[in-house]
Amino acid sequence: MEDYTRAKRPVLLLALLISMVSIGTLMMVMPLGVDFVADLGMKTENIGYISGGAMFASALVGFFLAPYVDRYDRKYAIITFLTLRSVFIFVCGLATTQNELLFWFILTGCFSGPMVGLTMASVIDVTDIKERGKAMAFVSSGFSLAAILIVPLSLQISQWLSWQNTFFFFSLLGLALSLACWLLMPNMRAHLKAAKAPGQGTSLMTMLSSAPFVMAMLLVAVSMFGHFLLVPNLAAYFQFNLSFPREQIGVLYLLGGLASIVAMQLCGRLLDRGWVTQTICVASLLVAVVVYFGFVSPGTWPVYLIFIVFMAASSARTASVSAVTSRVPRPEHRAAFMSYQGTMTNVAAGVASVVASLYLTTGEAAQLEGIREMGVVTILCTLAIPVCMLLLLRSLNKQQASQAPVSA
Repeated sequence: MEDYTRAKRPVLLLALLISMVSIGTLMMVMPLGVDFVADLGMKTENIGYISGGAMFASALVGFFLAPYVDRYDRKYAIITFLTLRSVFIFVCGLATTQNELLFWFILTGCFSGPMVGLTMASVIDVTDIKERGKAMAFVSSGFSLAAILIVPLSLQISQWLSWQNTFFFFSLLGLALSLACWLLMPNMRAHLKAAKAPGQGTSLMTMLSSAPFVMAMLLVAVSMFGHFLLVPNLAAYFQFNLSFPREQIGVLYLLGGLASIVAMQLCGRLLDRGWVTQTICVASLLVAVVVYFGFVSPGTWPVYLIFIVFMAASSARTASVSAVTSRVPRPEHRAAFMSYQGTMTNVAAGVASVVASLYLTTGEAAQLEGIREMGVVTILCTLAIPVCMLLLLRSLNKQQASQAPVSA
């Protein structure tokens, strides 16, 4: 195995920045949907199609290209996908109709899936097994940083200049990251020398057909589906249904991102102490409560409290789900498992976004109608998560018990 010790820090930092920008540009179209409604004549209920379509594209292309992207130097593959994605982000800013914006933004999703997979593979390449958990957590914090930095910044650029300039700015930022990758990343070809693993296909199929794998995918699907029934429409719901000021949306996302980071740190400590079941049950209960008082029966909780608790509890729940599902794959199949889990995440989120867009309608004052029903479904999915988690743990215990005599 090649020594990537000196390249570890720049690779991890670049992976964090790529993750933050990639997730941030996907997240920003949700609150920017309010501007699309005003400038492009987009219907409020169609906002979810933008993020949902990009997620579908990311899931499908990432799934089908997974067997091929490992055939190339990771450095140049990342640069290629990141550059192409940045170019199409720029083109999104030139859209003059909602259909043009939808088409070009979905194309950006086609490059996001392989890019993220290659980035995470590079992180694994440069870290030892003992340090891999910390490294993966560092890069995964890109989600919260996107909510704290990218979303508020995109809203401010849109407010000060225009939503088109928001896309232009993040396109140039992506191209700058491509240049940084060219200058700072080493050539990463070690995986090309270690591509011979006899019997890998058979053992991989065994994992794919196992009960723990199926239950893990179900757990991820239920979690993400319920979450994304609401997420793409939060900004529009707060502004048009709850009369929340447009100029405060950026601050709202900033506080929600900070709350997510705090919640994940607390959740990580609880999980390290072995309180997996308790953590996921409490987090799920909090999500159910805030969805009920914020969406099903609104009026008593202020918007800031609704969003902050929703983001914090959802982040804690997601971290707990990831901790449980990480027990499923054997070490030699973790990368493959993460690829399938990423595909399932994007598919479930994309389906939820499209379902919400199909069901929701726009009232006379641009308010979203049907959000209450979406909230009820989200609560049902949230309460199903602890059940799915217990079934997964039971199937894992059975699998380990059946393998014990063999290993002995």
